[in-house]
Amino acid sequence: MANIFSFKGFKPVVHPSSFIHPNATVTGNVIIGKDVYIGPGAAIRGDWGRIEIGDGCNVQENCTIHMFPGKTVVLEPSAHVGHGAIIHGAHLGENCLIGMNAVVMDDVEIGKESIVGALTFVAANTIIPERSLVVGNPGKIV
Repeated sequence: MANIFSFKGFKPVVHPSSFIHPNATVTGNVIIGKDVYIGPGAAIRGDWGRIEIGDGCNVQENCTIHMFPGKTVVLEPSAHVGHGAIIHGAHLGENCLIGMNAVVMDDVEIGKESIVGALTFVAANTIIPERSLVVGNPGKIV
């Protein structure tokens, strides 16, 4: 059984078709859609704002999804978050891929079908258009 915790009156809502690894933790104001995979060691923390994980998303092991107070994090359907990545207050478009150990900061918008390379740092307030490839520190479209 996964570690699912209420926080300040918010209890995570998880579609029954989704899999949350028993070593993952989901806390607070979180909604997880259909056919979602949450890997071991993932921390999905809806304590200061809301997290919406759309149908078919994939959050690999040791990922962190969090935000500043009052923010909403959205993973649109089929967004994929690679091993060890951090999503902090961002909006991930449909069918995008966030590479291993990437960091995507607050108020970032990743366009649908875009790829953020492994180890890339995407600074706050960055807007990435659809079907872009972003790499580096700071992340740049190539």
